[in-house]
Amino acid sequence: MNPEDQIMKKQILILSGPTHEYIDPVRFVGNASSGKMGKAIAEEAALRGYEVEFITGPVSESNLPDIESGHLHKVTSAEEMLAKAQERSKVADVVIFAAAVADYAPSEKLSEKMAKSTDGISLRLRPTRDIAKTLCAGKPPNQVAIGFALQTTDGEANARRKLESKNLDGIVLNTPATLGAEKGTFSFLSRHTEQFDDWGCIDKPFCAKKILGVIDTLTA
Repeated sequence: MNPEDQIMKKQILILSGPTHEYIDPVRFVGNASSGKMGKAIAEEAALRGYEVEFITGPVSESNLPDIESGHLHKVTSAEEMLAKAQERSKVADVVIFAAAVADYAPSEKLSEKMAKSTDGISLRLRPTRDIAKTLCAGKPPNQVAIGFALQTTDGEANARRKLESKNLDGIVLNTPATLGAEKGTFSFLSRHTEQFDDWGCIDKPFCAKKILGVIDTLTA
């Protein structure tokens, strides 16, 4: 088959898992993200014919997707995830920000393990760069970007604020109960309509199907 006869696959970039922001060589600031949602999205996208690029923070090997070799990139910190995503985001047709990136990192990483003390300690933190906001500020006009918002209160209001401030096309709202779980309560907000879609309590592979279904309508 001639190259011109081949149908070009759409490219999707998925950010997944937590980030670990190290205090010293063994301690870090992080969260309980398992990477299961990102894995489900990646495998569903591959089934739909996308070429998948997958950037993941530290997760169990069992929570990594079965995708083509060379398309899975492991990182540790928020800065590493941002740098790797910047390399690949400009050519992606779709970007999904499913990673639970740490909002703060230690201002200084100690080179040696901090000794335990009976005294309290103070840890100075700095905000990490917002990966979705950074990448979407200059995203190509035809690129579709979907984010996630994990909220404990005022979920819809906070999700709508993030939708606008980060220049996303859609956002998936969920709760802390989804962290590490097989299912969760999800809803979806689109920047292009006022509709709030309550998806209810569903498992993550089905949520992935819902997300890719929305993307199919946006990229048709």
